[in-house]
Amino acid sequence: MPLRGKSRLRPNALATVLHAIPLALLLATASSASGQQPASTPSGMASNAACHDPTGWNIACLRARYSGPAAAWPAPTIDPGVQWHEWAPVPPVASPPLQWTAANPGQAELAADVARPAIVALGQMLFFDTRLSRKGEVSCASCHQPQRAFTDGLPLAVGEDKLMGRRRSTPLYAAPFAPRLFWDGRAASLKEQVMGPLHDPREMNHDAAGAVARLRQTDMYPKRFLEAFGGAPVAASPAAASALPTVAWASSAATSTASTTASTPASAIDADRLARALAAYVASLRPEKTRFDDFLAGRADALDDTELLGLHLFRTQGRCMNCHNGPLLTDHKFHNIGLSFYGRRNQDLGRYEATRDPADLGRFRTPSLRNVAQAGPWMHNGLFPDLRGLLRMYNAGMGREAPPADPPDPHAPRKSAHIKPLDLSPAEIDALLAFLKTL
Repeated sequence: MPLRGKSRLRPNALATVLHAIPLALLLATASSASGQQPASTPSGMASNAACHDPTGWNIACLRARYSGPAAAWPAPTIDPGVQWHEWAPVPPVASPPLQWTAANPGQAELAADVARPAIVALGQMLFFDTRLSRKGEVSCASCHQPQRAFTDGLPLAVGEDKLMGRRRSTPLYAAPFAPRLFWDGRAASLKEQVMGPLHDPREMNHDAAGAVARLRQTDMYPKRFLEAFGGAPVAASPAAASALPTVAWASSAATSTASTTASTPASAIDADRLARALAAYVASLRPEKTRFDDFLAGRADALDDTELLGLHLFRTQGRCMNCHNGPLLTDHKFHNIGLSFYGRRNQDLGRYEATRDPADLGRFRTPSLRNVAQAGPWMHNGLFPDLRGLLRMYNAGMGREAPPADPPDPHAPRKSAHIKPLDLSPAEIDALLAFLKTL
């Protein structure tokens, strides 16, 4: 049956509220069964023409095209040169995530740890324990709440002493699969990432040595670490120590390891094992199964007509698959979506702050869209309190970029070419929103 209604939301004052606020990235990156899109007419647009006429959308046509496995669906609209992957179920915990390869010993260790239930259970206990923070006020779960898709519902993270961070808490479902972590990609592994908040003065405001000393004084943790890892750690060799990442907790890890002895159960606890346990728990996290997963599995009635239209628009006119593809609906890459607020009070240059590469100015990591409806407010700075507003800004092509400076400013961020006005009608925005709520 046709879905009618094509009153358009055209670019208007929304596009001038903020410089380049591109929602295209919230709806655009990931990994799929195809590969690199050649420089040709996107096939997704042909599917648009086949199932749409002046009277509206032909849902029966869309259902026919999206029946069967995803590999047989119409190819999405992908910009030339973009590497993408088809949607698929999230790999189970038992399978090694994409970043775990034999070439990376650190990830091999993590893969082994996540396969040991005692280590994962220990990591879960630590994740919810406020004793890791200096004053005992916050835990990892304070900012990463399971019922909120492991975010906290706040625009900006809040740590000890109610200090506010610069960015929103990062959703965790894609973390086991991501080659770089945090919004700016400053951590190269989960083991490095989980210890970052411990030292951040706006988060836990603690250090690894202090956290280890506190855990050793408890009744339960010495036994738990002993059960999970065995006896006291062997002092790191010079070669192993040099392989530790150059971050604050690594030096504390070496110190706490060197100070342990096999004489007490408490000696089973050190900073490296603390990091390993937390990383193993985060690596075990998987999003809840949804109706989207049922549809991927071939249950055609899992999505209603509006949601199915939203799925189609996501893959075609919405251009979202440029960045939000693959099992986690993210490409794990960094894009400038126009939210750096360059030169203003809330300036945040994103990936550039970690790399100092001018090409990274204003770029942020593409978030996973799994359980996205529970993960608001949205964007790295929590700017959008509702998804509909975000979709409307994306539809308008986000805000306008600042006019070129004279002389040119070499550090002025430039919005991604993926961000363009979409000319979606209000009914189509509703359909896209309905689909996002199924993820």
